Amino acid sequence: VSTLVIQAANVSALYRCMATNRAGSSERVISFHVTRGLEINLQSQNQVTEKDNMSLQCTADKFTFEKLSWYKLSAHVSQTPFGGLPMPVCKNLNALQKLNATVSNTNGENVTLELILRNISLQDGGDYVCIAQDKKAKTQHCLVKHLTVQEPMAPTLIGNLENQTTNIGETIEVSCTANGIPPPNIMWFKNNETLVEDSGIVLKDGNKTLTIRRVRKEDGGLYTCLACNVLGCRKAVAFFSVEGAEEKTNLELIILVGTAVIAMFFWLLLVIILRTVKRANGGDMKTGYLSIIMDPDEVPIDEHCERLPYDANKWEFPRDRLKLGKPLGRGAFGQVIEADAFGIDKTATCRTVAVKMLKEGATHSEHRALMSELKILIHIGHHLNVVNLLGACTKPGGPLMVIVEYCKFGNLSAYLRSKRSEFVPYKTRSARFRQGKEHYIGDVSTDLKRRLDSITSSQSSASSGFVEERSLSDVEEEDAGPEDLCKNPLTMEDLICYSFQVARGMEFLASRKCIHRDLAARNILLSDNNVVKICDFGLARDIYKDPDYVRKGDARLPLKWMAPETIFDRVYTIQSDVWSFGVLLWEIFSLGASPYPGVKIDEEFCRRLKEGTRMRAPDYTTPEMYQTMLDCWHGDPKQRPTFSELVEHLGNLLQANVRQ
Repeated sequence: VSTLVIQAANVSALYRCMATNRAGSSERVISFHVTRGLEINLQSQNQVTEKDNMSLQCTADKFTFEKLSWYKLSAHVSQTPFGGLPMPVCKNLNALQKLNATVSNTNGENVTLELILRNISLQDGGDYVCIAQDKKAKTQHCLVKHLTVQEPMAPTLIGNLENQTTNIGETIEVSCTANGIPPPNIMWFKNNETLVEDSGIVLKDGNKTLTIRRVRKEDGGLYTCLACNVLGCRKAVAFFSVEGAEEKTNLELIILVGTAVIAMFFWLLLVIILRTVKRANGGDMKTGYLSIIMDPDEVPIDEHCERLPYDANKWEFPRDRLKLGKPLGRGAFGQVIEADAFGIDKTATCRTVAVKMLKEGATHSEHRALMSELKILIHIGHHLNVVNLLGACTKPGGPLMVIVEYCKFGNLSAYLRSKRSEFVPYKTRSARFRQGKEHYIGDVSTDLKRRLDSITSSQSSASSGFVEERSLSDVEEEDAGPEDLCKNPLTMEDLICYSFQVARGMEFLASRKCIHRDLAARNILLSDNNVVKICDFGLARDIYKDPDYVRKGDARLPLKWMAPETIFDRVYTIQSDVWSFGVLLWEIFSLGASPYPGVKIDEEFCRRLKEGTRMRAPDYTTPEMYQTMLDCWHGDPKQRPTFSELVEHLGNLLQANVRQ
C-alpha cells in the first residue's frame, strides 16, 4: 500500500497512481481540488477620498460558488450588531438594491465580480456585501467590507526646516512631515532645481527624510521641501552652509583606498586557498563531456581546454550541408537533434548524425563549455565503443554545433527494459530465427569470435578528421547482418558482451587521461550489430527533472552511481569510474532496473554506503558477474580492479559463456 500525504495543500491537480509488476500494470487518476472561500480586495486602501474612483473585487472558487452579487447595506442594517459574523446579514439582502458589477478573471480556478465606483461621494461610504451561492448545498455565503470616504484636506506642514551650518565630510539629516487628505506627495529642491538621489544624497520614508552624507562644499545652498495634494501645496525652506577646506577629506580617501587594498589582498588569498584545496581533493570541474586528468602542478581544467587545439581544416563542416530533423533530447541549456549530413565522409553522400547545440539565449559560459567539449572530443580521438566526433560548425553566422555519431537504438537502459519479455539465457536456433526462418547463418561461436576480434582489434586515433578517414565504428556497423536488432531475443551472451564493450571503451578513455564522472546505462548508446558506445549527452538532459539526479547542497548529482569518496570528498578518479561501472553492470543484469530499488536516497543512504552496505545481486546475473560488481564497489579505491583487468576478466567470462 502506498500513501500520498499532501500537507498545507494549496494547489489543485490531477494525481496518477500506477502499480506495475511482471504481469502488467494498472493506474488510476485522482482529481484533487483545493477549494477556497470568498475574498474581497480593494483597488487601493480602505479609506478613500471624495471624487476618487474605486474598485471592489469579490473573488470566489468557481468550482464551489456561483451567482456572485454585490449589495450596499442601508444605514440601519449596518448599525445592527452581528458580532463580526456576516451570516445574519445574508438573510436580509433580498430587500436591498443589487448593484451593477462586472464578472472578470474567469480563467483558472476563481471567478471575480468587480464593482467599480466612480467619482465617489461621502454618501458612498458604508458597508458593501458580496454574496455567493454554494453550488451543492444551495446556501448563501457573504462577506462585508466597510468603505470609509473622507473629505479632502489641504496639506499642512508639521514643524519647519531650520538653517544649518556643517563641516565638510560630516552628515546632514533633515525631516519634512506633512498631513493632508489624500496624503501629500513630498519633493525636494535645491536652489529651485529638483533634487535627485546621488552617491551622497539619500531620500527615504517617502521623501520625508533627506540625508546628505560626506558633505562637500557644493552641497551648500537653499533647500526647499514641497508637499502637494489635489487641494494645493505647502513648502518649507532652509539654507545649508558648508565650512572647512577640501583637504579634510584626504584622510577619508586614504581610509577608503587602504580598505580596498586590504580587501583585495584577502580576496586573492582566499582564491589561492580554495584552488589549493580543490587540487588536493582532485575535484577538477567537469566540462560537458569528459574530464582530462590533470597533475596537481598543471593548469586548471578550464584553462587547459582553452589551450587544446581546434583544426578547422579537419573538423569544420558547412552548416548548409546539414539538414536538421527531430530532437533526440532536450535539457535546461542545450539539445541534441537528429540530422542528415551531406558529404561528411567519403563512403556515402548522406549520413544520419546527431547534432549537439545550445538553446536560444545561451550564455557565453555555456557557449564556451560546448566549445571546450568539442576540443576534448578531438583530444580523445576515435574508438569503436565511444560516440565519435564527426565534425563541427563553429564559424560566425550561425549556432555552434558539434556533430557526432548517431545511434538509432537509443540508450541501453531503455533498450534493456523493452527487451525484458524477450530475454532467454542462451541462444538457440529457434530463439534466434523465429517466424518461419529455416536457415542458420554461421555458428554462434564463430559469430562471437568475429565480434570479439572486431572489438579488441580496433585502434584509436587522436587526430583524424571527417575529411581524412571514417570512424572505425562505421566499418564495423557496415558489416551488420540481415537481422533487425529489435527482433532478436536478448541473451546472457548479449549482456556480457555489452559489459565487455563498455569496459573496452573506458579502458581507452583511461589511456587518454579522461574521467567520465557520469557512467550509467542512460549514457550508453546502442548502435548496429549490437555495438555499444559511451556518451554523455548531459547538455541535453534536464537534471532538474531527471529523478536519477538528487539534490545535494546546491547541485544535483547522480548519487546512486557515485563512489563514496566522490559523494563525501568530491574526489573524481578513474577508480571512481570503476565504481560507477559496477552500478552499470547491475543495471545491465537487472535488464534496466533502477539501482537501489525501494531505497530513499538521502543522507542515511550515503552513510550506509560508506559503512559498507551494497546492493543485492540483480535477477539475471551469475555468481561470477555479481562478484565482479562487488569488486568494483570495494571501499578502498586502490583495491578496485582497473579497466584493463575488467576487460580481460569479462572477455574470459564471455568465451566461457559461449562454451556452455
